[in-house]
Amino acid sequence: MLKLDMRPFNPLVSLLFGKQYSLWERCAYGFATAFIVALMIGKPIIRFLSRHQIRQVFRTKQQVKDLAILHDHKIGVPTMGGIIIASASLVAVAIWASFNDLLIVSLLIYFLCSLLGAADDALKIIKGNSKGITSRQKLCVQALITGFLFYIASKNPPINDLFVHVHWKWFQSNFDPQIALAIIVVFYFCVIAGTSNAVNLTDGIDGLATINILLCFISLAICAFYSNNVNITRETLLSYVAGSTELAVLCTCFAGGCAAFFFFNVHPASVFMGDIGSIGLGGLLAIVASLLRLPLILLAIGIIFVIETISVMLQLTSKKIFKKKIFLMAPIHHHFELKGFFEGEIVRGAFFIQVIFILTALFVIFYGYIGAH
Repeated sequence: MLKLDMRPFNPLVSLLFGKQYSLWERCAYGFATAFIVALMIGKPIIRFLSRHQIRQVFRTKQQVKDLAILHDHKIGVPTMGGIIIASASLVAVAIWASFNDLLIVSLLIYFLCSLLGAADDALKIIKGNSKGITSRQKLCVQALITGFLFYIASKNPPINDLFVHVHWKWFQSNFDPQIALAIIVVFYFCVIAGTSNAVNLTDGIDGLATINILLCFISLAICAFYSNNVNITRETLLSYVAGSTELAVLCTCFAGGCAAFFFFNVHPASVFMGDIGSIGLGGLLAIVASLLRLPLILLAIGIIFVIETISVMLQLTSKKIFKKKIFLMAPIHHHFELKGFFEGEIVRGAFFIQVIFILTALFVIFYGYIGAH
C-alpha cells in the first residue's frame, strides 16, 4: 500500500548547505537550477536522440498536402526532448522541494502520463509513421491513471478530501455522496485526459506548446504559493490547501525546465518535446490544478490549449455533419500556417492572448485581497 504523509521531508539543500531557505528562495533557486541544468544537458541529449534515429515522424504530402511542404525543413529533427525538461526539473525538485503527499502524487501522475507519451512516441518511431497509440487507447490508459489517482486518494484522507469533498469557493456540492463520487471521478478524468491531450494537440509548431506550458506553471505556482496562507485564502477565491507550498516549488522547477527547453524548441527547432513531454506536462498541469482545487482555472490560464482543442472538435463535427471544413486544417495553428503566417508570428500571438487571460484570471482570484489592501 502506498502510504503518504502531509509532513514534508527536509529539503536536500538543507542537508547540503546547512541552512533553511524561505519559500521565495526555494522557488527562485528551483527555477534557476532547472534552467541551468536543462541548458547544460540539452545539447548532449539532442545529439544522443539524433544519433539513435529518435526523430519526429511527419504526415506525408498525400495526408496533409501543403502543410507537409511547409514542414519539410523539420524532417530529421529529433523528438522526445521532453526528457530534457523532465531530467532538469526533477533534479531541481529533488534539491529544493520537500516531499509531502501533494508533491508525490503530482509526480506519480506526471510519471504515468509521461510513460503513456513515451509509448506513443516509441510506437510512431518503430512503425515509421505518425500513427501511434489510438485516441481510444489513450483515453483508456488515462482512465486507468485517474482510477489509480482515486485509489491513492482513498488510502490517504488529506488527498481524498481534496478530490471527494468539493469546497470550491464558487460551488458547493449538494449531491448524494455515492452519486457525487461517480460524478467527481468522471470530472477529474476529463480534467486529466482533456488537459494532457489538449497540450499534445498544441505541440504542432516550434515553441507553441512550450511557452504556453511555461506560463501555466508560473500561474499555478502563484496560486500554490498563497493557497497555504489561511488569511489570504479567506479574502480570495483560493482554497486553503495545507502543504501547497511544495506545489509552488514543483511548478517553478518545471517552469525553469520549460524556459530553457524553449531555447532548443523555438523556431527553427533543434528538438521537439514529443508526446513524452506534451502528455506528461499536460497531466502534471491537470493534477496540480486539481490538488489546488482550481481545476477550472485551466480553462483560463490554458486558453490556447482550449482554443486548439475546440478547433479540432469543430472541424470534426462540421466534416461529419455538413461535409465541410471550417478551417483549412485543425488544430487551428495549422490553419494560420496555411494562411501564410510564420510560426514565430503564431507563437507570439498565442503568447499575448494567454498572458491577457492569465492576468485576468489572477485578478479575479485575488480581487478580494487586493481590494482589502
